[in-house]
Amino acid sequence: MFSTKLICSSILILLLLGLPLLGIVLSGQALPHNLTLLPIPLQSGDASLSWPIFGLLALLISGTLTPFLWRYGKTRCHSTFKSASDEGFPWWGWMGVGWTAFAWILAWTRFSWFQEWQPHTFPLLWFGYIVVINALLFSRTGRCLLIHQPKALFKLFFLSATFWWMFEYLNQFVQNWHYVGMTEAHPLLRFSWTTIAFSTVLPAVLSTYDYLFSFMRLKTPFENWYAISMVNSPRTGWLMFSLGCFGLLMIGIWPTLLYSLLWVSPLLIMLGIQIMRRVPTILSPLAKGNWSPVVLSALAALVCGGFWEMWNAHSLVHWEYSIPYVHTLQIGEMPILGYAGYLPFGLECLTVAAFFLGNQNFRSETYAGNSSMPVKVVSGRSS
Repeated sequence: MFSTKLICSSILILLLLGLPLLGIVLSGQALPHNLTLLPIPLQSGDASLSWPIFGLLALLISGTLTPFLWRYGKTRCHSTFKSASDEGFPWWGWMGVGWTAFAWILAWTRFSWFQEWQPHTFPLLWFGYIVVINALLFSRTGRCLLIHQPKALFKLFFLSATFWWMFEYLNQFVQNWHYVGMTEAHPLLRFSWTTIAFSTVLPAVLSTYDYLFSFMRLKTPFENWYAISMVNSPRTGWLMFSLGCFGLLMIGIWPTLLYSLLWVSPLLIMLGIQIMRRVPTILSPLAKGNWSPVVLSALAALVCGGFWEMWNAHSLVHWEYSIPYVHTLQIGEMPILGYAGYLPFGLECLTVAAFFLGNQNFRSETYAGNSSMPVKVVSGRSS
């Protein structure tokens, strides 16, 4: 089993590293300037606006989200919630609240005595967020990753750093974001601080997913919806794998046009490999009509995305975007349509955790929400 997982992981990494390069070679283009394995981009890419393309993408995103919003609005649930924790919000959660508030002040101010450490406030904020979101879940269910699965959470920090460095590598081909306010530092020191910041991504998203999963009102509308039986078919796995590989290849050929595939292609490849191995995926519940893991993982990333963009807005070291065709109506630094990218990113976060660490470490649904009384669906058609 270990050797199979190692082989699959190696194949995934080689495809992520090599396919965009192969696309460039096949198209006869020049390689990105200063191409490196661990980039920290400081130069902006090409931002542009095309209202026809903006309108088309806005219509596509709206059309995709409408059935989910309709389903949520149509299904009304009544439940009586009883907390599984006798202590309410835990003491360590209040410490997390205080830590996060203090880190927020440090991030958005420019105290002279803090000048040396001012560029490094990002992980301070997110360490606090991770503690607080786990405390909120603990106060509802009596369980959370931080207290009951600390080893799994610890592994997520290490996996997250590698996970996001891979996106930084792929960003060299599309140049969708770059960093501003970076100070001069030894390369090893800069790498260390950046890696610590990247390590918070997966713990934050998965902890938020656990918390959202504890709300029956969010889960129930999507637990018995349209079933897609073919989602576990090996043919489906091969199709996803092929489309993901083709997408990465095309990023190297048409990066300006197909930059959004950066967020979709790695997900398709990982899901394809898992399905072909007959390993349960985040899509497996769709075979029985259960869409809640898909919906709540996407929502978890969107929630984290809101905090990422908010805290990024006034921090000394921050990122800025250069999005082709839709660079307008910015909320913070992010163009409004860019927030849609967080939705597949949420599925990607849960998928990469399961791909590398195994499903058994992150089965939130086995306990999240157990402290709620049975839910009665008042209206809404079950399919």
